[in-house]
Amino acid sequence: MRRPHAHEPEQSSRPNLTVVTGGAQNIPAEPKAVVSRGEARADVIDRLAGELIRTFGDQVLFLFHRRPPGQGTDLPIIAVAASGVHLIEPRSYPGKKVRACRDGSEFVIDGMRHRQLAEQMREHSQALQAAVAIGPLPDTPIHASYCFIDSNLPLGRLEVGGFRVNSVRGTLKSLRGRGPLNERQIEALHRDLSLRLERT
Repeated sequence: MRRPHAHEPEQSSRPNLTVVTGGAQNIPAEPKAVVSRGEARADVIDRLAGELIRTFGDQVLFLFHRRPPGQGTDLPIIAVAASGVHLIEPRSYPGKKVRACRDGSEFVIDGMRHRQLAEQMREHSQALQAAVAIGPLPDTPIHASYCFIDSNLPLGRLEVGGFRVNSVRGTLKSLRGRGPLNERQIEALHRDLSLRLERT
């Protein structure tokens, strides 16, 4: 696929990432909203961005650090693929056990609840849906998921707040899926979003 020259995705470093797994169970925890003390968010995004670009080249088109009108925070990674438009929220809690609370509504990371992560994902997903809805292909499927780097994830499927939680390997697999979009449609969606979402 040939990417339009004027809308090439932002370049970033391309380090090797570690795919991790762990035991599977849900863990209740004390209510507490916590901000990650691991890598800075921008560094985590750049790490995953490099892996995505290296893996897919021109087959999937990306936007990084984009902000919809009226939003206070940016959408970290947007991928336009044959399967639709993907919102990817990278997170890194090195070595920490990542699970869901009993009802699946919030993260539990090393025994502590992280309410803000699920709330932010809902806001970001709604913002991306709204942006796509006024574009050239308003019925395009929207997929939103987390990508945890260097964290201890369960072996089985994990969802929090209705959104899939993937390792790096799972994220790459999700972007390889088939779907309704052809090459021209992918380029049109990418171009439209790149013009309307502000780079931060």
